[in-house]
Amino acid sequence: MERGLDVAFSFTSPEACRNPAIFPGLDCVPIENILLIENDPATLVAQSLILRSFGYTVLEAANRGDAWRICHQFQGPIHLVVARAIVDNHCTSEFVARLQLLYPQIRALFVSDGPQGELDVGQSMRYQYSCLQKYFPVDTLADTISELLGRPKRRAASSLS
Repeated sequence: MERGLDVAFSFTSPEACRNPAIFPGLDCVPIENILLIENDPATLVAQSLILRSFGYTVLEAANRGDAWRICHQFQGPIHLVVARAIVDNHCTSEFVARLQLLYPQIRALFVSDGPQGELDVGQSMRYQYSCLQKYFPVDTLADTISELLGRPKRRAASSLS
């Protein structure tokens, strides 16, 4: 008689995390939802793939209007906004301040093409944020996001040996 293989499955499910009583004993790792706002389609796809590779749920928006619509349609919390400091000729920090009315614990990562001066830090920001100036390594992105979300640092698959 041939013996079968012993196989163990491990998964993280948003449903399991929301309802631990339904899935007792499941080692649940919280899944963070990231709203990515990027008006360049190629950059949007690349950044989305990178963020998904770190295990985040990514909501993609090409502009602030798309982002606002996605926020109203999405059925879960949004933990982090990743966006350029300036989108559609408007300061993104003001947009995130409006989102904070819907998601009080929201955080932001602003990506800048130039010096941090693009970000209107004169405005009183009542949310936690960080800034990265292009161009930066993937691990820097991962570390910055993990720090903003209060999670252990994650590493890119390419940096693991």
